[in-house]
Amino acid sequence: MTKVKDYKNPGGRTFSNDSDDSYDDAIQEPRRASRQSSVTGSKNVEMLIGEIAGDKDKKEKDGKMLAIVFVAMIFVGLGNKVFQKLMTIPMRNYPNFLNLLTTFVYLPTSFAYIIPSIKSGRIPKEQAEMPKKPFFVMGFLDAIAGIMQVFAATYLPGPLLILLSQAAIPMSMLITRYLLKAKYNIFQYFGALVVGAGIVVVLAPTLSGSGSVLWAFVMIFSTIPMSLSSVYKEIALGETELDPIFLNGWICVFQFLFSLVMCIPASLATEPPVPIPDLPSNIYDGLQCYGGIDSVTCDANADISDCSPDDCYMQAPLLVSIYLIFNQAYNLLIILIIKYGSSNLLFMALTIMVPLGNFAFTLPFVPGNAPLHTTDVIGLIVISGGLVCYRFGTQLIKKYYNGMLCGYKVVDDDEEEEEDLANPLLGKDFLVEDDTFDEKDSRYSVSKATKGKSPNSESVSDDGLSLHDANDI
Repeated sequence: MTKVKDYKNPGGRTFSNDSDDSYDDAIQEPRRASRQSSVTGSKNVEMLIGEIAGDKDKKEKDGKMLAIVFVAMIFVGLGNKVFQKLMTIPMRNYPNFLNLLTTFVYLPTSFAYIIPSIKSGRIPKEQAEMPKKPFFVMGFLDAIAGIMQVFAATYLPGPLLILLSQAAIPMSMLITRYLLKAKYNIFQYFGALVVGAGIVVVLAPTLSGSGSVLWAFVMIFSTIPMSLSSVYKEIALGETELDPIFLNGWICVFQFLFSLVMCIPASLATEPPVPIPDLPSNIYDGLQCYGGIDSVTCDANADISDCSPDDCYMQAPLLVSIYLIFNQAYNLLIILIIKYGSSNLLFMALTIMVPLGNFAFTLPFVPGNAPLHTTDVIGLIVISGGLVCYRFGTQLIKKYYNGMLCGYKVVDDDEEEEEDLANPLLGKDFLVEDDTFDEKDSRYSVSKATKGKSPNSESVSDDGLSLHDANDI
């Protein structure tokens, strides 16, 4: 009988030489494990390379989308500015109706998207059921700003309307400085001061009696609720990326309800005033005017301050409808340009639109066109310079002059544009700590860093951007 010799592998397993298969398996097992480890490592590397390539493709797509959105923003924003004024020419007698219409039109268009999106899951259930208090506040502030701006647009010339709306910069600085303890650098203070000086230059003829002082100041002070609304939006949204149509739709619900109430005191501010008992008929006549039917006729010798005849046929339906299209596209583009780019790109587009908008009102084919006055030209140059200084002064000095100006260090290398800001405007019930859902759809995510501070302080402290009815910037 032959004795069986045992063999041991390094792992301590014992095999008989009677079994060649067992022996071979023992020898080959470490090799297979090594090969398996190599294969697994290769797969991990391939996955990592795939993720990097995917990120690169995504960045390229986002870059192309940003370029398209930026160009569209300038074109659509310019059209929004121009037609905001043009639609008031045939609808001069019906500013209350215009205000209600430009708000109401968002309701069917928004909820025609919102309702199916909630049912299909495109808008997450948690987002759909979120507290509506932020929308209530935004709607209230936007309603005040909206009705003031529509009335000002009705009674002010187009170039003046665009230039006066830049008062949003100093107004928003004051609001964020005292409510949020925001800090600004020397270029922002200087830029805001220059913008204010330009507004004074533009207002000079009006203050001397050649224009409407009342409506000029209405336009300027409309930037206060607009800026409050914008600050609240930026804080309330934070890193919580809501679906933009869902956001605008719910803001419009409350804005429209508040606008209905505000029609009553506003009717007495029209030129000529509309008695409160006649308000329903005035709104109905506005609806007819939008349909091309005249309702108001005046004597040939009547003063325009006492009676302004309707000229609704063709002009009113066309101009108002074009404005509504531009306005909806404009509000959506504001959100998209921030989503794919940054606030700085948005501000660049808004800055470019100021001179372009003023030039557009001098074109001979634009209804109500008029040449720019000397004060308008000077004010435009001063305000544009102030906008550039306010929005881009820090970056330009830091990039091209290493933060040095006249031999003095004015920008530190590690200086952030703004610091995190406290947010006393936001109720605690809106933000939830470390609450994230639907990771594939990043439209609604809140991090702990959001609570109690603004995660995007740069956009909070710049001029008040109204995501809805942002006709005035």
